[in-house]
Amino acid sequence: MHLTTLKPQDSKYTEASLSLMNKTIQLFRSNMSRPLTKENCEALMGTALLVNYISWFDLGFLDDDSTSKLDLARDQLFFLTPGIVQLWFQSMPIFIEQGSIFTDLTRHSPRLKIEEALVKRGVDSEHFVKLFMDIWDDPRYQHKTSPGTKSTTEPTSCAWRLLLGLQMELPHCSPVASPEPSMCEIKNGQDKLAHLKDIVTGITSRYTSPDHPVTSVVVSLQSDRSVFETAVRRISPLLYCAALKSTSNTILPDITSLKGDIEQLIFGFPILCCGPLASLINEGDVRALVFLCHLYRAGRVLLPRERCWWAYRRCCVMERLILEVLEARDLGTDLFI
Repeated sequence: MHLTTLKPQDSKYTEASLSLMNKTIQLFRSNMSRPLTKENCEALMGTALLVNYISWFDLGFLDDDSTSKLDLARDQLFFLTPGIVQLWFQSMPIFIEQGSIFTDLTRHSPRLKIEEALVKRGVDSEHFVKLFMDIWDDPRYQHKTSPGTKSTTEPTSCAWRLLLGLQMELPHCSPVASPEPSMCEIKNGQDKLAHLKDIVTGITSRYTSPDHPVTSVVVSLQSDRSVFETAVRRISPLLYCAALKSTSNTILPDITSLKGDIEQLIFGFPILCCGPLASLINEGDVRALVFLCHLYRAGRVLLPRERCWWAYRRCCVMERLILEVLEARDLGTDLFI
């Protein structure tokens, strides 16, 4: 895959890359159909995350014909992720019981770390939320650009319900004030993991089925607008970091020290884009395009070009293509960062 980037003119590398991606996904799906055990769950989780990273590189959905429309419904980056979400919920109780390196991921929140750094700078990490919600309410942006139909398929909907359950029952601690009850109040590491196991198990039993009473009530309170706002809040810290880096002529030590957290948040963000947000992307909703354009621009600004070459290339290509779509609709190209 790296050779595809280094030698784009040589088609044999592109063909080999696409073949590898297809075989990897087929084998992964085959193994996902088997019972989840302590012997295979770590390997499956590691493979799932690797597939997510590989998906950042995969631009095979783009047609060679430059006149064809950008069809995000063919982009697997946002549509392979439901399996990762469901696998995480199924595996986490096993990881906690047996011990696993993946439990370490529960002790660290990249977004919270970035928000804390921004608060110390005296800035509002949610600065961009109002700007995006103004776009959401603007009639000029309330159009579709893709022939894709509204997706109601169960995998992406199920993954969204699980994430929604986690959001409802285990809110992230705020850098300003800690909500009650929250993980922040549980001192002992083992107690924290046991608490997380109970919550994840409960969420899986209640939110997997759309017909569960708790699920139906929570889902009924969600709208496309509220889902979009939640996504913007999650990405807002990245946008602020990108804006700081774009406008500053000096090195920002506090932002530079967060490069690991920034990369994790960028790479992991598509995993959160399931359910209604995936439907907006699938339909080519203009508001979703504006959202993705900012995500890719932030990636282009914040990701190191050499070390994160696979994601940097996608960010450059997709930002340009989405901007062309917006320009064709006379929606302007003045982004917030």
